[in-house]
Amino acid sequence: MRLGTSALYTTRRVLSGVTIMSHDDLFGLSLRDYLAGAWHIERHIDDRKSGTPTRFIGQARFSAVGGETLRYTETGHLETGAQILRASQSYTWVFKGGEADVFFADGRAFHRVAPESGGALATHDCPPDFYRVQYRFETADRWRQEWRTTGPRKNYALESVFTRLHPATLPVHSAPQ
Repeated sequence: MRLGTSALYTTRRVLSGVTIMSHDDLFGLSLRDYLAGAWHIERHIDDRKSGTPTRFIGQARFSAVGGETLRYTETGHLETGAQILRASQSYTWVFKGGEADVFFADGRAFHRVAPESGGALATHDCPPDFYRVQYRFETADRWRQEWRTTGPRKNYALESVFTRLHPATLPVHSAPQ
C-alpha cells in the first residue's frame, strides 16, 4: 500500500514507532479525539437535477459539549452559479465505544459512524430520498465525506475534504459546569 495523502489505510501499520491505523483507533486516536478541533472544508456538489456546480469553502469545529459529545459547527461561503451565500450548519456527535451517533441540530437521528479499516459507511433514509455516505480517514490531518443522494426530489453527489487547521489536542475536555 502506498503512503501519502490519498492513501486509505486498511490495517495497523507502524512507521518509526508511530501507529498509523487500526480498527480501534485512527492514527493513534479515538474517533472523538481524531475529530476534535478545527478543520478547513472544501466541498463540491454535483447536483444532477439542476446541473449547477456548487462549491462550499469554510471551517468546521468539533467542540466538546459533554463527556462523550462533540458539537459540529461549520460556517463558510456557498458558491452556486453567480451567487455567493453565507452558509452554516451544525450536528451533534455522541460517541460510544469506537462509534458515533450523529444527530441533526433539532435532535433527530441522522446516521451512525462506525469506522472500520480506515473508513466508514452509513445511510440515512429520508423518504422519498435516500442518502449514502462514505467516510475516508486518509491521514492524521485529512479526511473526507462522499455523499450520494438519490430520489425523486434530490439527485446529487457531494464530496467534502477536511484538512486540520491545527494539531489535535489530547484530551478534549468539556467546559466546567
